Amino acid sequence: MEQVMKHYGNAILAIIVLLALGAIIIAALSSDGYVATAFKDALTGFFDRMNALGS
Repeated sequence: MEQVMKHYGNAILAIIVLLALGAIIIAALSSDGYVATAFKDALTGFFDRMNALGS
């Protein structure tokens, strides 16, 4: 086991970090996540202001 960790330890650590980053990104972009909510609010505000300019 020690030899496996010496040989593959960095690769295993990199895979764990990439999986964790992927999970964070998926959670942030989910339909009720904070990023999706902020993006939706920004788009809604933009189009509301554009409609106010036209009337």
